Amino acid sequence: MSRLFAALLLALTCITCQTEARNMNQPRIDKLFEKTKSVCFGRFVMDVPMAAQVVPGPQAFGSRIESLQNDAKGLARRARAKREEVHSKTQTIDRAEVVSLNEGPTAGSWILRYWDDEISKKVGLQDIVGYFAAQPHGFIYPSATRNHKTPEQVLDSLTYIATHLRARDPAEVPQEPGVCLDVGFIADDTGKFQEIFGIGLRFPELPDASFSISTNKDAQQGESFEARRSEARRAALMVPELATAFAKIKTLREGKHRVQQGNGSEALFSRPLDGAPGHWHEFQFEYAGKRFDHRNPSWDAALFTGVAHDQAGSVPSGLSDDEAVALWDRLMASVRLRVVK
Repeated sequence: MSRLFAALLLALTCITCQTEARNMNQPRIDKLFEKTKSVCFGRFVMDVPMAAQVVPGPQAFGSRIESLQNDAKGLARRARAKREEVHSKTQTIDRAEVVSLNEGPTAGSWILRYWDDEISKKVGLQDIVGYFAAQPHGFIYPSATRNHKTPEQVLDSLTYIATHLRARDPAEVPQEPGVCLDVGFIADDTGKFQEIFGIGLRFPELPDASFSISTNKDAQQGESFEARRSEARRAALMVPELATAFAKIKTLREGKHRVQQGNGSEALFSRPLDGAPGHWHEFQFEYAGKRFDHRNPSWDAALFTGVAHDQAGSVPSGLSDDEAVALWDRLMASVRLRVVK
């Protein structure tokens, strides 16, 4: 329902107004980007203002990965604690069972195998968790014998992850193929694992602005951005109260937007605050990519202003429309795959 409502708003914006040309010469945004740093996530890298705060987002390489910064020494304790947690359920209705806790394929690493309950054991869904050390950091990699995988196949995957994993300083941008974790790197050019990564950005100089970007290699390709908007436009025509409520929304730009990989689609809106003077921004971008292709994955990005307490449109934007578009364009122009072949 929320996605449909958002789509209706996108459609209504197109109905009520025209795209405006913007002035990209914005001194405040130019000053913000005088010094930049490169931020690596998944197979991507982008250049952001030096003072920008990077908020780690999802990171999954076949399975989600939890990073334990500067806590490689705590892996054994965590693995034993999980083993005891499972063991405590052996006499409950769950009938859990610990299979084994052994040293992993790399120094300081551990692998825990267990049945979470009696049903899992009967259907063969065994949980296998890797506790991987890449000094000084630790990483937890939960996996399982799902999707018809045998325990041996899962262990092979865990061995591959552990032996291709290393620590990475957040300022480092590796030159070889692989995926960046927030404090790690997995060397890989096989493309055989699902890859989901993302980050968020906050800007101390622009406290109400928030940018996010995410990528999903195996995402299903549904209707295009334009097709969804066209469908929403038809639905919006039957909801006159929505059209009235959002008649003042401005479309700053819409349509195709070219990035390194090719053409994506964007829609940039300036919205009035609800019941108060001022405005806020909602910018959206989608790039379809090619499903299962780690060299051309799908990704999307969003920029919001008027953000307070993690809610967009809560306060007046500290950016003018021109400044918001300039910030968006500077960020989007730098998003690129680290390794292009």
